[in-house]
Amino acid sequence: MDNQSRKVTLAATGDILLHDRLYNKAKIGKDRYDFSELLAEAKPLFKKDYLTIVNQESIIGGVELGLSNFPHFNSPMEIGHTLKDFNVDIVNLANNHVLDKGEEGILRSIENWNKLGMPYVGAYNSPDDQKTLRIFHKNGLRVCFISYTKRMKGMKIPSNKRYLVNTFEGANVLPIGKFIRQLKKMDVADVIVLSIHYGKEYHMLPTSDQKEITASLSDAGADVILGHHPHVLQPPSYILNSRGVDSFAIYSLGNFFSGQKGIYRQIGAFLTVDIEKSSQNAIVNITKPEMKLTFVDTTDKKDYKLYLLEDIVKEREIIKTHMGDFHAKEVYQRITQHMRKWIPDMPVS
Repeated sequence: MDNQSRKVTLAATGDILLHDRLYNKAKIGKDRYDFSELLAEAKPLFKKDYLTIVNQESIIGGVELGLSNFPHFNSPMEIGHTLKDFNVDIVNLANNHVLDKGEEGILRSIENWNKLGMPYVGAYNSPDDQKTLRIFHKNGLRVCFISYTKRMKGMKIPSNKRYLVNTFEGANVLPIGKFIRQLKKMDVADVIVLSIHYGKEYHMLPTSDQKEITASLSDAGADVILGHHPHVLQPPSYILNSRGVDSFAIYSLGNFFSGQKGIYRQIGAFLTVDIEKSSQNAIVNITKPEMKLTFVDTTDKKDYKLYLLEDIVKEREIIKTHMGDFHAKEVYQRITQHMRKWIPDMPVS
């Protein structure tokens, strides 16, 4: 197989966290919801030939479980229909809200993902489900998705059912690193993509813990590391590890579709990177990172639709938020510069 055919474009987004103000806008009848119009501006970003993962922050237990808002989320399963229609390949479930409705919430949510035929990672309905690797074969590459969340306040996993969620404690990621090295030794995948829920909420830059954890997992063999939890975008970087290999990490992909208010909580991103593995050696090359910025309008038109940020800047001089008014061009300039902090030539628009 030639080198050209062993390349895939990975796409990823941040949190889909469905506050009631979002799903109420999506309501189309009694117990029926449709998110396609609210997310329509983003649909062209989700190309069929990409391998795409999104972070589904709220469970989709559906109306049968009782829809709910912060602090214990449960969302309509119809968001899954939209993601399926948008060519999403897999959803990440490991986060601090996955147990908002306890074990029943996880099991109902997974049941709905299975009904949709949507693969998931990070939360599971049985030990066998947890042991089943999520490997995609695309363009001659075997891409394995794994996912973990830091144990956070309020997340109580039944002691006899630890398989429900992949977790780690504090900064102790030795078991994750051991698992990654095991995967490498087994030669079951060419590429390992790790989703990890960590960091501090609303911090625009990664904490020292995030950096240390990311460096350790890069050294263990994670090729791409996708961070979640801060609800704001944090800049990506390449990490040169002791194996002489560069991993690609984005410390936080922020919110993609959320009802949170705050100018930088409303800005998300659609990330793409090219992943290539030469048939001559084992090195995985991750190149051409690119970010398309998005904006959920929670405070101006209050339509809770997702827009491309560049379109907002073209249409409005001022962005109104609950904290005050911001000059659109200044916000756009600051966030694009912010995201290029460690990769200055990365296209961000």
